[in-house]
Amino acid sequence: MALRGLVTTHAVKYEVWPHYEIAGNQKIMAGFDLELCGTHDHGHARLNPGCPACEETYADLKTLAEAILPAENRPADYDILPFDHALHMTPQHPESPEVLLDVCIEHNHHSFSPVDACEETCLKQIIEKLAALGVARGGGVR
Repeated sequence: MALRGLVTTHAVKYEVWPHYEIAGNQKIMAGFDLELCGTHDHGHARLNPGCPACEETYADLKTLAEAILPAENRPADYDILPFDHALHMTPQHPESPEVLLDVCIEHNHHSFSPVDACEETCLKQIIEKLAALGVARGGGVR
């Protein structure tokens, strides 16, 4: 399925959160967490977190994430976190539980370094790719 089709099928949205690390007694903003959220139709079945449809939704979100991450070798690292086998409820869409995929964007050379222009540029490019695919901001569960 083409990327735009995945976006439409799962009503994909995104949100960006600061990613913090603790070094000594200091809280350091070391990167960003990009959350991709998508829904799937449970039909008339009860909601069942981690069901095959949830796993397919996560796989589609992962395909989308891999397509939007910069391919060039940069000092930033992109870590796609494993599927948590949960459904997430958001205040924006309480009637539609969502599957969540989290991408951590931070330095690949030292995880306790503060955010710099590299991570900010990477995030900007990722958001531009999401916008080009019709993904709206407004997801997120934090």
